[in-house]
Amino acid sequence: MRTSDSRELPGGTRGRLGGGFLTQLTVAGLVLTGLHAARPMVTYRALDLGAGPFEIGLVQSAFSLLPAFTAVALGRWIDRIGEGRFLLTAVSMMGVASFLLAFAPSLVAIAVAQMIYGLGQVINVIAGQAMIANRTPRDGREGAYSWYSTVVSVAQLAGPAIAAVMVGSALSATVAGIGPFAGNEEAVVFLFAAGCGGVAALLATRLLDRGPRARTADADETRVNLLSAAWVVLRKPGMAAAMLVSLTVISAIDVLVAYLPAYGEANGLPVETVGLLLAVRAGASLTSRLFMPQLIKRLGRKPLLVLSSALAGAGIVLLPFVSSVPLLVGLMVVIGLGLGLGQPMTIAWVANRASRRERGLALGVRVTGNRAALLTVPAAMGALAGASGIAAIWVALAVFLGGGALVAMRTSFDDPAREPAAQVVDASEPPGSA
Repeated sequence: MRTSDSRELPGGTRGRLGGGFLTQLTVAGLVLTGLHAARPMVTYRALDLGAGPFEIGLVQSAFSLLPAFTAVALGRWIDRIGEGRFLLTAVSMMGVASFLLAFAPSLVAIAVAQMIYGLGQVINVIAGQAMIANRTPRDGREGAYSWYSTVVSVAQLAGPAIAAVMVGSALSATVAGIGPFAGNEEAVVFLFAAGCGGVAALLATRLLDRGPRARTADADETRVNLLSAAWVVLRKPGMAAAMLVSLTVISAIDVLVAYLPAYGEANGLPVETVGLLLAVRAGASLTSRLFMPQLIKRLGRKPLLVLSSALAGAGIVLLPFVSSVPLLVGLMVVIGLGLGLGQPMTIAWVANRASRRERGLALGVRVTGNRAALLTVPAAMGALAGASGIAAIWVALAVFLGGGALVAMRTSFDDPAREPAAQVVDASEPPGSA
């Protein structure tokens, strides 16, 4: 059965949404709320166990270790097998990793749980983005990614806020007094994230691909070496630039989440205030993503992407010079507005320039670049902080974003030839059958 559920997408973009789209958004909202509640608590748990800036960087980098080496292959398998099965696997892994974090007694145990979490998240990212691209017509795709990214922003907003409330509650102290969680005040947040993953996994069963997967490549193409195929994707016009800009933005977000708690601790900011700052940043990103299609129409893709990276960099470079909480809130608004646009714009850019049969591969290549950055950048920032202080992180991060703005400025944003109009495939049909 095919569905043509007409809805108004964010920013006035019209598109036909598959019947499983709202379910996918719900799954993403649940599992990502859990993720963004848990990630800052990993830093606090590491601090409880005696970690310094360098050890925090290593623990946070563990999240991106496996994705850095597997994302391209995962993208190819998602193209061949279907997005639904992988999405179910991903959210299940994220729930399990959260559960393990609640019991982690050492930095090594945290790092192992982080690796499982990171692998689940990368599968979630590629499968989710490919599902949107393959089940949404091209003229509605940018709006669909805007809507999906808005849900991500809601999760980024809600997660840290929920975590801050939980840690400051009597429930946290009660859980920390139970044998397996002794002394682990963050355990209640990890258990909450595990519950989010469990509910998301139940809902994700509705997105499974039904029937045999239709072939999307001939026999010769399926034998192409994976690295050669990835290289072909990277050589498409503008593709490498899109991925470079993407990794600067995602690195900035990840480093901000990883080191703002340590920065707050060094400057006497309580957990609740740091949670508020992260929530404000996410709220500002949510706002910019809601209006992304309108902003693109008014300013154009290149000016908007350059402006967003420069705005985020300008806000981050001022962080070492601000100690007032109201001023920090203002900076988080500026930073959030800038960081909110880079990811959905580059996702749509990559998806639109890749053919359907290589879309998962292209998104996998993009994620590989992102995760390679997330593997190296937090550790490098930790080493920098160990040598020069945490303030040096913000200066380096601003320079990084400035480089992304320069890459965007020098890149042509002309759209490739439009693909034929795609039919929307309901979750009850194999996505290759349209």
